[in-house]
Amino acid sequence: MKTSEQRLEHIIRRMQTDSSVDAPADAIRYAKNLYLTRAPEPRPSFLERVFAVVRVDLAPNRAAFGERSASSSTARQMLFDSGENAVDLRITAAAKGFDIRGQILGSGFENGEVEISSSQFSAKTEFEGMSEFTFTAIPAGEYSLVIRGNSTEIFIEKISLQ
Repeated sequence: MKTSEQRLEHIIRRMQTDSSVDAPADAIRYAKNLYLTRAPEPRPSFLERVFAVVRVDLAPNRAAFGERSASSSTARQMLFDSGENAVDLRITAAAKGFDIRGQILGSGFENGEVEISSSQFSAKTEFEGMSEFTFTAIPAGEYSLVIRGNSTEIFIEKISLQ
């Protein structure tokens, strides 16, 4: 059995005769970073539903104070406010019902879908460039519109097509 003095002398001799080379500094830094804790980026765990509020409803041939109402446009324009985003709708009467063109103003809706529905009719479409969407030949009636984005859903109720 070795005494503690003998063990200590053995360790000192090993240290004095050590000819190993230190690892490069970047390798040491890389190895240390392997053990750092990294907090994952927070991911939304739920879908935020925002109800849109109508701000402007401009119908053809109806004067609106503060707006250019002298134009001969046949489209009804509706602008909705929904938190950080806005929804612009253009509704025109067509031979087989109504055509709706819309656009989401704001971010978070680059890839998503839009659904229009009533008790008798339902249709879905995806966004085109610039967060735009189009529905054609929608029958007359009262509809709700649901716009789904990355983490937000905008709900517009009671859009009357007559």
